[in-house]
Amino acid sequence: MTWLSYSGLKAGMLPHWEHACVGRFDFELRDLAFFVRDSLRIDEDQLKNGVLCVEFEWPLASGEVCQLRAVFPDSYPFVRPQVALRGNPETFPHKHCSPTDGNLCLLGRDTGLWSIEWTLALLEKQLANALNGTGVEDPQGEPMEFWWNAVAAAFPGYVDGSYMLIDTAWNVGDQTEGTLRVSYTLQKMDNKIRFKGAVEEIKAKDGTVLATRTYPLPHELESKKVTGTFPWRRVARFAPPPREGWRDRKVQDQITFGRRAVTIASPAISMSVTVQSTELSHGIDGDTWLFPLFYGPAKSFQPVRQGQRGTSPSMIIVPTLRAGASDVGARVPSVGILKGKVIAIFGMGAIGAPLAIELARNGCSHLTVIDHDIVEPGNSIRWPLGATAWGMRKTTSVKQHVESEYPGVEVEAIHHHVGIATVADGNGGDHSVLPPIFVKADIVIDATASSGISRLLADHCKSAGKPMISLFGTLSLKGGVVAAYHPKSGCPTCREFAYAKGLIEKAPGSGETFGLNQPAGCAELTFTGASFDLHELSLEAVRLTVDILSQPDDFKESLVHTLTLHDGVRRVPPSWRVDALPPMKECGCNQ
Repeated sequence: MTWLSYSGLKAGMLPHWEHACVGRFDFELRDLAFFVRDSLRIDEDQLKNGVLCVEFEWPLASGEVCQLRAVFPDSYPFVRPQVALRGNPETFPHKHCSPTDGNLCLLGRDTGLWSIEWTLALLEKQLANALNGTGVEDPQGEPMEFWWNAVAAAFPGYVDGSYMLIDTAWNVGDQTEGTLRVSYTLQKMDNKIRFKGAVEEIKAKDGTVLATRTYPLPHELESKKVTGTFPWRRVARFAPPPREGWRDRKVQDQITFGRRAVTIASPAISMSVTVQSTELSHGIDGDTWLFPLFYGPAKSFQPVRQGQRGTSPSMIIVPTLRAGASDVGARVPSVGILKGKVIAIFGMGAIGAPLAIELARNGCSHLTVIDHDIVEPGNSIRWPLGATAWGMRKTTSVKQHVESEYPGVEVEAIHHHVGIATVADGNGGDHSVLPPIFVKADIVIDATASSGISRLLADHCKSAGKPMISLFGTLSLKGGVVAAYHPKSGCPTCREFAYAKGLIEKAPGSGETFGLNQPAGCAELTFTGASFDLHELSLEAVRLTVDILSQPDDFKESLVHTLTLHDGVRRVPPSWRVDALPPMKECGCNQ
């Protein structure tokens, strides 16, 4: 590595970004040299490759100097330079600084906080704040697992998709050591390994159970898991060491203490787990866990006899992921009402299936999905799942996808054609299939886009005293409707009377039939709308579902949400109109 002074720069040596901001390079260096004087050094080798990397001594108000390195990204000055401390990592501040490479957080993460007019001279105002934890800062914590997870992928044996699941709600109190029981799967890929695991139980040294897993496991982990027990102990602080620090005796002790190989699967593995207090969020401390994993043939864990050659196990860091009840859903607390609710969805087509998946994503713990169709290559162009679902029943496909991707969500898949005549033995008809669905459901969603079925389901909902949401797009998909029906207010038939009387305006494109086509192999005409328009309807139905379940006392009458996607001439941005739908005397549904 060759370092140049400012005056020693050679003609033609420019960073990539100078070509887009001519003159900025010289201006930047002159501005920086005003503060750091002759201490400024430029990495010649990197500059030859178009990257500006500088080292310098920044004078502090205390009279001391701070040893710094700055690297300017190719997209400078639209984004900020990266500034890092040089020196002993043990002297780095515990906040606003990466313990692995000394990178400083001089500004919040929002790129809008950096002005294109600024230079590295912003250190004059921001460096002392970063070093001392003073000044205005983002109200966020700096959990230690963030830094460990960031270095995990750098290990040669690491495979993307590895993790260890923990629960933020766990609290081991003042206990300092013990054992962990872990469920896990191993997938060996050449010389690498994918490890997926979850802590099942935490015990103190005396065998007292301190915490147990209550959250559900991903389907793949649940079905293929094996278990192992590993030691844990609490430490004051254990940050990722720099690249050259992994052989340090203290580091080795933290990642190998009490090591004992578990050989129930191949390869054999070992973990020595550390727990430390960390700032989980701004001003709130909690525990975080580090899982260094050693793996290899069982003999690689055995002591090597004098005069013999031996092999050592390989090592990766397993990223720590939080999967407890308070962790999943914490980002969107407004949908917490969906947990524990039963939602029945009739119709798993292009609006019903995305709706079901969105409800599962947001934490609905029980879905009942009803349909009679299968997934074909043609209809998958606007269906949420692709080729892996071809030929499957839509209900089965949705169930498998949801239960695989969203642990804790249970899907009851009912393959049934609503409205089809009952078979001769009387089993499997609407009279036996439908009533149990309405008894269990907290809310019913009609995504069949069939007016006759909508009236049928609304009648069942009135009898059961349950709210119903019905949604459909017009055949030309210039608009659509998402209606929320209160059991004691207007019904789908009332809506038709309201249209006829001019009380509610129909959705754009209502009654238009041009543009329908019959794909090869299909027994009926179909509309030509795209999924990106249909999703507007699905998402509005989810919003209405959350609103009704969250504030049931506010839902006192039926509502019709009308979507406009076309103004009669051209496509327009989606817009919604909301109309109340009282009972129509011409219908008599509430008499």
